Amino acid sequence: MLVVRGNWLVMLQATGIWFRTRFTPRQISFMLMLVSMICLPGMDAIVKYMSQSLPVMEIIWARYTGHFVVILLVFAPQLSKVLKTSNIKIQLARSVALFCTTMLFFQALQFIEQGQATAIFQIAPMIMTVLAVIFLKERLGPRRIISLIAGFVGAMIIIQPQAEQFTLASCLPLAAAASYAVYSILTRYLGAAESAYTTLIYTAGFGAIVSSIILPFIWVPPETAFDIFLLLLIPMIGGIGHLTLIQALQLTEASDLAPMNYLTLVFAMVWGGLIFAEVPTPSTLAGGCLIVVSGLYLIRRSRGRS
Repeated sequence: MLVVRGNWLVMLQATGIWFRTRFTPRQISFMLMLVSMICLPGMDAIVKYMSQSLPVMEIIWARYTGHFVVILLVFAPQLSKVLKTSNIKIQLARSVALFCTTMLFFQALQFIEQGQATAIFQIAPMIMTVLAVIFLKERLGPRRIISLIAGFVGAMIIIQPQAEQFTLASCLPLAAAASYAVYSILTRYLGAAESAYTTLIYTAGFGAIVSSIILPFIWVPPETAFDIFLLLLIPMIGGIGHLTLIQALQLTEASDLAPMNYLTLVFAMVWGGLIFAEVPTPSTLAGGCLIVVSGLYLIRRSRGRS
């Protein structure tokens, strides 16, 4: 067993050396970001598939608990050090916000198309900008206000509250985006005050504990071995997506990688088309494009201020 593990470590180190000798850190960061943008919508696609036969909270339990177990194994030797925090209230508030984000978005995937849900969720950076003005006292100029309004209009084009086929489920990704914006603002408020590993273990641990408490009341046994495999695959793919995202951010400035976040929308539509035969509606495409353009403009303006 030790020999196998040692071989894997040698292979991973050799792969890392090969990439570093042939590509610049910036190029590697973009490749890692691409892997992340493929994996995270891929996880959402599995969640959407599993939500047709299992309660969403049971899937959330698999997501968080699998992630938490891996983190515990990795940080076991220094667990007491990683758990130490001087901002416990903010850590718990962040954890609640991220848990709500997961719950709302996974619930949305049960009722609406993956591409549609992901397109609406892209409004999160715009909500975060508004919250930054309110709570972090950041300045908001007239051009950025126009950009925010355009992003909101894009979300309304997708949701179509005036249409006969409108359902409240279409608002779930919007609520998830608002919750994620709160999570992001709290993260920015923490800044570099604490280790990223500390924040990681608190968010994963909170989700695992809360979902484990609820699990006995909603548990539905998976019907097949394939269902069990998919439940195990959810935290695995999600973990790869988050790991490659963290590694990418360690190599390149977040502002340089930020535009690539919108690739999640592209791959969400790809996964939705391949697995569920979903074809984006004209309103989803139009609204999604408007949100993406507004978001990219906000990123550009943020760079201009720094």
